Amino acid sequence: MGIYNSPMRLFRRSSRRHRDYGDKRLRPLLLALAVCLMPFLSGCASSDESALKSALTPLPAVPIDPSDKILKRDLQAFLEQTGAPTASSYDLARFDLNADGRREALVLFKTPYGYWCDMHGCTMLVFKAYDDHFTLVNAIQPLREPLYIDDLETKGWKNMAVRVSGRWDDAKDVVLQFDGRTYPSNPADLPPYPRNMRTASVRLFHD
Repeated sequence: MGIYNSPMRLFRRSSRRHRDYGDKRLRPLLLALAVCLMPFLSGCASSDESALKSALTPLPAVPIDPSDKILKRDLQAFLEQTGAPTASSYDLARFDLNADGRREALVLFKTPYGYWCDMHGCTMLVFKAYDDHFTLVNAIQPLREPLYIDDLETKGWKNMAVRVSGRWDDAKDVVLQFDGRTYPSNPADLPPYPRNMRTASVRLFHD
């Protein structure tokens, strides 16, 4: 018998040839499409990765302004540790001197007179505020009220202005500028500062 090709066999061969031919024509198109989409897919992956990193990155801690109760606790501990009179009286003021969202503490002592004060003025302590405690920056003495918080800053801390009087020298206004660690400890040693050049915005320790 001669070779007989049934219609079904011929159809299968024809379909296979058409399929192979179609695959060969589609391959370049699919390759070109993949190349075109690659930057977009890469961009999507980068965006997703950036979004994931942003979601996992912790937010900055919100500063907590410590209460006056915490301040009085730490002030009492300071008096006990330094051997100062624990029954001392004082005036208290709070102001954010370094713009960190926490109010520093300014403690101007009143009594006992011979310990904290003399004829030239009294001692003021500057405390830096943290979330849950205060630490001493330095003592400033002698100092007379009122105290002015200036609009200007030095090394990230507000300038403070006071008036020096009650001495043989002429009375003068002076500006206390932060040096990166402390404020000047003795206002009387500072040069006079013209009052008309002062840009004080807040007055503290006044009736």
